Amino acid sequence: MAEGRHEEATQVASQLVDLARVRDGPDSTAFANALSDLATAQLRAGNRSDAETNFKAALVVVEQHLGFLSPELSRPLSGLGATYLANEQYQQAAKMFERALHVNHVNEGFYNLAQNPIRDGLTEAYLGLGDLEEANRQQEAQLYAQQRNLGPDNPELIPALDKIGRWYSHTLQAESARLAYQHTERLVEDRSGKDSPALVEPLLAIASTYRQQALLPVDPDSQQGPETLLPKSAASLRQALDIVDQQQPPDTSQRAHILVELGDLYQLWGKRNTSRKIYEEAWQVLSAAPDLEATRNRYFAQPARIVGAVPPSIFPVPARTASPPTAKKLEPGYVTARYSVNELGQVSDVTIVEADPANLIEGRVSDAISNAIYRPRYVSGVPVATDGLIYRHDFRYAPAKLKQAKKDPITDAGDDNSGQALQQPSSIPASEPERD
Repeated sequence: MAEGRHEEATQVASQLVDLARVRDGPDSTAFANALSDLATAQLRAGNRSDAETNFKAALVVVEQHLGFLSPELSRPLSGLGATYLANEQYQQAAKMFERALHVNHVNEGFYNLAQNPIRDGLTEAYLGLGDLEEANRQQEAQLYAQQRNLGPDNPELIPALDKIGRWYSHTLQAESARLAYQHTERLVEDRSGKDSPALVEPLLAIASTYRQQALLPVDPDSQQGPETLLPKSAASLRQALDIVDQQQPPDTSQRAHILVELGDLYQLWGKRNTSRKIYEEAWQVLSAAPDLEATRNRYFAQPARIVGAVPPSIFPVPARTASPPTAKKLEPGYVTARYSVNELGQVSDVTIVEADPANLIEGRVSDAISNAIYRPRYVSGVPVATDGLIYRHDFRYAPAKLKQAKKDPITDAGDDNSGQALQQPSSIPASEPERD
């Protein structure tokens, strides 16, 4: 299993089940553990039906012979939860993980760290059910347990803060993410000083939250619009760059990465003269180090999409408050398009090449490509136009709802709740003139 050879692992695990049955008996803990091993291998191999059967069998053995609160229950319960998650059976998954969490608390206490994988499973289950508040609670409980064990000002808390920061960023909760990363920043400063290289990563993360928030719909009651947030993002990036430049010698790869991030920020801000100067500097930094040619190619060999809407992953698009339909009710579809990106990072000549089913979301895909902002391709340190780029968007659709969706446009007016779409707000138009 460690090598990812799950089919072979399943065969070996099946032999171990037979051996445990003979050696220890079908009522033993060893037999239950062997069943859980087999189920885990089957789940990783994609055989979810057999995995569910064997996790349930292990659960029965433990319940009957060790009791309904035995710590040995945690593994088959969590395994069943993971199996239901893979099947998009979020209600059943939540039920299994909740029971596993109860068993964990009874045996280990409320603030033990072994509960974290269980709470991560609960997070995914509640997110699948569309309950972001409860999903947040599962992540926040992990941080609280760490704080109870380590103290709120312990530098060992940094990995937990980074984890919850990534969670908030993933779910587009930019302000909450920033608070977590700023806590990390304070802990690093207290331990290592304001010029510590360890501050670079938190500063990059903080810059990312400002940028993410600037791209989200503007809250009318908020004083934090793009005109405020984007400069703050740039300030964090420049602070990180100053720290890198103070090192002797500076980390060339890290310096180039920050420059590219800064160039991308100005590019989506519409300040293309500034972004071009920064990209050129990044190109030169990477070109001066022969061992970083692959890194330079990763940034500049092809146009890179910086920001833009993502077409729906499910059609008709579920309402924001509704749970997505199960996989059994959906069919796979795709749209392939060809387009060009000029030396300014602007898209043109979008053409739909193929779509299945046809006449469904081609317009959405075309609009998403047309309105995206790119980092242009660079050749010899100069931005150039690129033609013949191909984009393929895979999605799933509900055939039973297509006829209704075409008759009733409101059905198709919901938001994609996949968490992938970042809309470019009208307050940051691609054609905004230079102001710097």
